[in-house]
Amino acid sequence: MPAPSNSASRARTNRPPSGGPEYTVEELAARTGVSVRNIRAYQTAGLLPPPRLRGRLGLYGPAHQGKLELIRDLRAQGFRLEAIKGMLSQTPDGAWSEYSLISDLFSTTFFTVETPRRKALSEMAAHWGTEATPEQKERLRKNGLYRQIGPDEVEMLSPSLERIGIQLAELNVPLDTVLDLQDVLIRHCRAVARHYVEELFLNLAQGIAAAQAEAQARGLPPDPQVIAPMRALFERLRPLAIGSISAAFPVVLQQEFDRAIQKQLKKAR
Repeated sequence: MPAPSNSASRARTNRPPSGGPEYTVEELAARTGVSVRNIRAYQTAGLLPPPRLRGRLGLYGPAHQGKLELIRDLRAQGFRLEAIKGMLSQTPDGAWSEYSLISDLFSTTFFTVETPRRKALSEMAAHWGTEATPEQKERLRKNGLYRQIGPDEVEMLSPSLERIGIQLAELNVPLDTVLDLQDVLIRHCRAVARHYVEELFLNLAQGIAAAQAEAQARGLPPDPQVIAPMRALFERLRPLAIGSISAAFPVVLQQEFDRAIQKQLKKAR
């Protein structure tokens, strides 16, 4: 009697193609820009279904490509694999082209309010009257506020934050202290942003996907027009999410200042 794994393998081999062109894993990687290693990792994590087997050759179709492009885009925008898996589980089979439209709402420019500006890494410490050390340059590369576009050139994603750094330099605040402040700012803002995205924006996207699935269950085709009201909703939510940070921070800053003063007074007694 053949082993169960061989039986499952034969079943996949004999399954007819879903239609459309098919690609090897290397061809799929070339078409999507996702490495072969990551494609296989997504399969292992349950984000991507296995390929159709022809002998020992795995073949991927348009559904694989659509889902993989969506995973790629969401990963590039900072989504965790668990969040992506939750979203994909709500998406009806065959609706990847429509659902990919939803991922456009989370594009690299949807939430941004500033135009990035280019600057040489070698000039990043000029306002401190020195050149950044290799360690400081590495911190600048990693903190997420700068996008590397050349060996010594970055794109500053928030020129306003750089101007704040310049004013801190004029107040003789050391560069390392400014980098420490930026690291803390990014870490906590990222945590808040992740909650907004996963608990609010992503849940709304899942609701749209569920509605699409229900429509398909009734034999209705996916409705691309559903994206327009969703974009309008996100447009309204965007300033609320961003504004909540600037609204809460002054209150928290005052509380932390008062707490620090009280702590110092206790020490002085």
